Amino acid sequence: MSGVELWTLMGNDEEIEEIIGLFRFALGAAEESEIVNPETVTSLRQWCNVEYQRMHPPVPPPTPEQEVRRALQRSPWWPFWNNLQKDQEVRWTGTKSATYFVVEPELSDDPTDSYHRRHTAYIELRRHSGKTFWTHIGKVRPL
Repeated sequence: MSGVELWTLMGNDEEIEEIIGLFRFALGAAEESEIVNPETVTSLRQWCNVEYQRMHPPVPPPTPEQEVRRALQRSPWWPFWNNLQKDQEVRWTGTKSATYFVVEPELSDDPTDSYHRRHTAYIELRRHSGKTFWTHIGKVRPL
């Protein structure tokens, strides 16, 4: 820690941001003109860095799955994809004969499902947040 403690009137992050900006602007000049002790300048810079990191924590880079999902969210089809229901039958745009059955969270034992499995080209999608679902769902349209 820097050993510096500053108190503000309101005690909020907006004031701290202003103080950090002022220090960063003025500390170099104060140090050059030897108005402020070099140890004090170092302590104030450390305080600025600590406070800035507290207010602006680093954001981890997005995973490939998050990137795919964010790209899909910009699509006009996003409300449709985001509201798919269990066992909803939809068509995949990659082929005219393949049908997707959206299955959430497990496959149903319903006899109509087994009929479709035997007599229809299909691919089952389990709804989850993984790469497979969001990669493939971009090709799904209403039946």
